[in-house]
Amino acid sequence: MNPIQDFNPWLPDTQALIPAQEGGNGKIHHPGQYQNVVWQTRSRVPDSFERALVAALEPLFDAGLETLSELVEALNQRRLFDRSGAPWSEQTFREYLAINGY
Repeated sequence: MNPIQDFNPWLPDTQALIPAQEGGNGKIHHPGQYQNVVWQTRSRVPDSFERALVAALEPLFDAGLETLSELVEALNQRRLFDRSGAPWSEQTFREYLAINGY
């Protein structure tokens, strides 16, 4: 068996504006010859921006924020803006999640 990687190299890249529709054709596992790892559904290791966003969202959810408007407002108050450095709007956050929502 090959060593475990931090991502599944056979998944299509999810950074495209329109998520890929194809799967990992020809890369189906064989029973008993694979390991079921937590990150098997990600095509790459999350970058520093994504890790910072997750680290900011977790305490917001713990604090009881539930609506998109609450989350966007809280992220902007904490100055955790989008990749281009612009404050989040509900629309830009929705678009980000549509492409990058794991």
